[in-house]
Amino acid sequence: MAAGVVASSAQVYSANVVGYYNATIPANQYTLLGNQLVNSTSNDLNTIAGSLPNKTTVQTWNGSGFTAAAKGSGGWVPDSTVAVGQGFWIITPASAGTVSNTFVGAVVANTGASVTNQLTGSVYSLVASANPYATDLNDTNNTLNTSTLPNKTTIQIWNGAGFTASAKGSGGWVPDETISVGQGFWIEPPAAGATWVQTLQP
Repeated sequence: MAAGVVASSAQVYSANVVGYYNATIPANQYTLLGNQLVNSTSNDLNTIAGSLPNKTTVQTWNGSGFTAAAKGSGGWVPDSTVAVGQGFWIITPASAGTVSNTFVGAVVANTGASVTNQLTGSVYSLVASANPYATDLNDTNNTLNTSTLPNKTTIQIWNGAGFTASAKGSGGWVPDETISVGQGFWIEPPAAGATWVQTLQP
């Protein structure tokens, strides 16, 4: 990530943290990804996933079920928007082999600022970290901020063949799994719900 991009004779700089990350997508198997950057054009599929092969499909969670989109010769139909902090399923055709998708844009929060995700109690949400960090759930780097979520919150992480569950208790997250950059996951807070605040560290 770079915090001051745009080279010109006028020395213009970006006030935001901007950059990119690559997501590797194996062929013909579901992968759980997350969008973590605000694209300057749009966060629709034709912008953030326009280079993926035809017959790729995406499933986004609408709170009660999935909304499907498919890539064809004319682009994505429907051309769904994937918000920052939203997770989604993606599967590419077997003929494509392993592919990589590059997400480009700005981090939603400036350095020292915070972003808030309000989580509904006793309901699973398909999310991603709004800040593109890789760290453990107990958050020794103080970046993911899952350590501040209430006890009895659960997270389900896709391992390529099934889910690994982790639960928050008085001693922290057990097991203490790692969330990678660009990774989506399911999260369910207890009945009272939760406010997940993430601060972009200097």
